[in-house]
Amino acid sequence: MVTLLLTASLAAQNPINHYWHKITDKTFAGIYHANAFDLAMMIPYFIVLLVLAVYGLHRYWLVYDYFVYSRNIPPAPPPVADWPRVTVQLPIFNERYVIERLVEAVSRFDYPPELLDVQVLDDSTDETRDVARACVERHAAQGMPIVYVHRTSREGYKAGALENGLKTTKGEFRTRFSAPHDPLFHESRWRRQNRHGADALDLPQ
Repeated sequence: MVTLLLTASLAAQNPINHYWHKITDKTFAGIYHANAFDLAMMIPYFIVLLVLAVYGLHRYWLVYDYFVYSRNIPPAPPPVADWPRVTVQLPIFNERYVIERLVEAVSRFDYPPELLDVQVLDDSTDETRDVARACVERHAAQGMPIVYVHRTSREGYKAGALENGLKTTKGEFRTRFSAPHDPLFHESRWRRQNRHGADALDLPQ
């Protein structure tokens, strides 16, 4: 008898049995009936809960990936014994206020100067020609490998100027920068491309 009472007492204290009894209890059955308003409130509520739960699980998955792959760092590329020759093309058109800044930025490239060729490809029709020519002559006198190329015809516009510059290019690789952009911003990128043996340097203009 004592054993039976003890078993019944343990069963009553079991939380699973407790909740199962509450679920299956029919005492208040039929009092509440779902209506359209309640469904209109609950369905979006549970949909939002589901979306937030999925989003939270995705955050946990990202943290897991971080710890799994945080040590998966690619090795540094081998040092370059022979840097390739690079031609830097600077196409301009009536941009007298930015040409000096553009050439000055290229002159600060961290690259062997003997392997660098810089072309200022000028199609200007205003005083930019004199400013660009003087800027090129000044930097050339300081030892920078730079030349000034001017066209009287704008055939092909900047693409035509780039194609015209290819006639005298010396570099194995070439890159180009338009006047409004800062070449130093992209310098490290094309150095990495050279280091990894890229076949071409294609940088934003």
